[in-house]
Amino acid sequence: MSTFKEMQYGPLGKAVEAAMPHSEADPIGVYAATLSLWSAAVAGKVFQPSGRPTLFWSALVGRSRVGRKGFALGTARAILDPSIGGFLNTRMRKGISSGPSLVTTLFEVEQESLTSEDGRDGRVMIAEGEWASVLKRANRDATYHDQLINAWDGEAVVNTTKGKGGKREEQRIDVPLLGYHVHIQPGRWAPLVKPEFALGGAFNRIPHFLVSQSKSLPSNVKKPLDAVKETPALTKAYRWAREKVREMELSPEAAKMHDAYRLEFDDRCAALPENVSCFIERGDENLLRIACLLTAAERKTVIPVRAWKAAHAMIEYSMACTEKLINEAQSGTGRQMKSVEQIIRESLQRFGGEATRTLILRSLGTRGNADSLTAAIEKMPDVVMETRQGAAKGGPRPVYVRFTDAKREGEDERQEEPEERPKLAVVPAQRERPAPRKRAVGTGPKRPAAKRAPAKKAALVRQKEETPKNPMADLL
Repeated sequence: MSTFKEMQYGPLGKAVEAAMPHSEADPIGVYAATLSLWSAAVAGKVFQPSGRPTLFWSALVGRSRVGRKGFALGTARAILDPSIGGFLNTRMRKGISSGPSLVTTLFEVEQESLTSEDGRDGRVMIAEGEWASVLKRANRDATYHDQLINAWDGEAVVNTTKGKGGKREEQRIDVPLLGYHVHIQPGRWAPLVKPEFALGGAFNRIPHFLVSQSKSLPSNVKKPLDAVKETPALTKAYRWAREKVREMELSPEAAKMHDAYRLEFDDRCAALPENVSCFIERGDENLLRIACLLTAAERKTVIPVRAWKAAHAMIEYSMACTEKLINEAQSGTGRQMKSVEQIIRESLQRFGGEATRTLILRSLGTRGNADSLTAAIEKMPDVVMETRQGAAKGGPRPVYVRFTDAKREGEDERQEEPEERPKLAVVPAQRERPAPRKRAVGTGPKRPAAKRAPAKKAALVRQKEETPKNPMADLL
């Protein structure tokens, strides 16, 4: 799995690192929460190269108390309050669990902003400390998940209400600007994250991060987060982002890497069962959203390779966390997911001992990418990976994964071993029944003797038959 160091980038990454000595939270959880708050603050101004939003939503999954999910959000707020505190103090919401109430909240915030000096501003940040309670109610309202999907996609959300005199009125937000960050316990995740909503795409827009306590601070330290200082670079970046619309773009090197990743990611999703792939199918776009946000924090519009790699490490970590949650949810039904090594070996056996790296990656699905596959093979003494000469001159050189020669020889010997034994051809239609075996006298089990009438009873029967009949008996 990726580490925080691999994900850390730019002013946002440095701000989280600087805050960690004053927090017991998981640094990756703090990073995810910070990115979600930051994305909501710059919503409507920073866009992807395609023109889609850069809103980044996140879910922290951890056990009560030891997960320190609330600490993560509190640390993120301490980091960003000096820079975007005005936005957070007025636009944070919670407890919304239906489609109509979600649209109404967005609509009312936008309407209130029309009278302000800065004009229309519909930004809202939802932060739910108890996502399980919200899901329990929201799962009874099919429109809730649909409206969330529309908001993440940047599509209009609409709600119809009854006004005065029963007249129907429409609440419509053409460009919803919704931030979303939630917390849930692993044990409550499986019962409440319903398959029908997952298949509809409700949860692949919300990357999940497993979190746990990073440390215990001394009890005599009062309000440790008060020691978190302002990050001037983020304050400047926030002003820069709000000045005008910023359209982000990938550098040529980053664009090349992203295109290659998308092809690989499509293959991984296609190889997975639908009930698994439905949780990660927006992974490539979430990666791009993270890269845009990290770059905007530098006050730049061209995404460099390093920002893309940091976003890649973060989204790969999230997908690994989601896989673990699915694995734990299925363990109660006996359908546990296989290890990476098992999948590699089974794939090689299925393909006759060797296969291209692409085929192995398809078999792995979310379990890994090219880098993690290489790392796994390095730990496997019976498997090697090698680059071969391509068919076309100057073309790409294919990479193959195969069993080592020792492994293959061992397999060949085991396969040839049965052939050394003589085999008898048996035709079922011509088979004769073997003659019954004779039992030696005095050996083997004895047949049960036939039941005989008791001797006394037999004697009485004979006596009755031999006694002459009394002629007077018929007359009496």
